[in-house]
Amino acid sequence: MKLESKRLLLRKFKPEDKKILIELLNDKEISKWTERIPFPYQKKHAEWWITNDPPNDYIYAIIKKKEDILIGGINITSKGEIGCWIGRKYWNKGFATEAILKISEFGFDELDLEKIWAATRKENETVFRLMEKIGFTRVKDRPYYVEGIGNTKIRSHFELLNRP
Repeated sequence: MKLESKRLLLRKFKPEDKKILIELLNDKEISKWTERIPFPYQKKHAEWWITNDPPNDYIYAIIKKKEDILIGGINITSKGEIGCWIGRKYWNKGFATEAILKISEFGFDELDLEKIWAATRKENETVFRLMEKIGFTRVKDRPYYVEGIGNTKIRSHFELLNRP
């Protein structure tokens, strides 16, 4: 299933995304804010990501429609957790906002979620502003759970409730 917004197309990752995926994610400034993106980001990581299709996650490549180019990635789980990253050269252009709004709409309308949530590091003030701008509310900080790793450091949590 593809999702579309004004400037973006959210679609499954494809093998031909591998080169640009490595290029975009081989960046310490991106990996330092995520729990699941290693640095350096190598071919084996990209190959795994492209072929990984977990049953309870909806993982999308973020494509800038005008140029038909990969600029980031976003996912939502069946439990309502979202995660998003944008390649550094595409920061501060509203792409994360647009992608998160679209994936939230999908979560509420298609997955019938009552709540969507995200977690980030306390130092990630950019994400704080982004979440609040979109309408998320900051809730109690708590340990963040990563499948296969367990609880990690305390993370700031944000929630968006489905409103009729």
